[in-house]
Amino acid sequence: MKKYTSRATKWLAIYTIISAIILVIGVILIIANFSNLGLQIGLTMLGGLLSVVFLSCFFAEKSRWLTINGDEIVLPRGADINGKMVFKRTVAKIDEITSVESNLYKGDGLISKDTYFHTLKLKDGTKITFTLYAYGKEAEKEIIETIKKSV
Repeated sequence: MKKYTSRATKWLAIYTIISAIILVIGVILIIANFSNLGLQIGLTMLGGLLSVVFLSCFFAEKSRWLTINGDEIVLPRGADINGKMVFKRTVAKIDEITSVESNLYKGDGLISKDTYFHTLKLKDGTKITFTLYAYGKEAEKEIIETIKKSV
């Protein structure tokens, strides 16, 4: 079984730790009765606010994992099934997949980059469309190659 997580998960963990350190420094300055009250309050509020924001983003990103094992592929939330977006994990049995298609959609270069939309066609006629840009180009190639080998 291979589990893939988003590239942003590591960075969000780092930002959460930095924010928590800022919060701890602010609390230490309050306990030590540092003379600059604005610095005490500023660091404590900034560290607390950013810790909450980054920690919730970290947990949201961490929940976007993709798993491939011998029998099935578990896709993260947000896949399209026959044109309808599904807000729960999508499970596709490998023996049900008939083909895999990858279509490149050009981005504008400023806001969005070029992205591949991958479509799994199942034996019952269902089409599952998803993207893998959050996992990185190498992981995306590895995931698609693994799926194509299994089909």
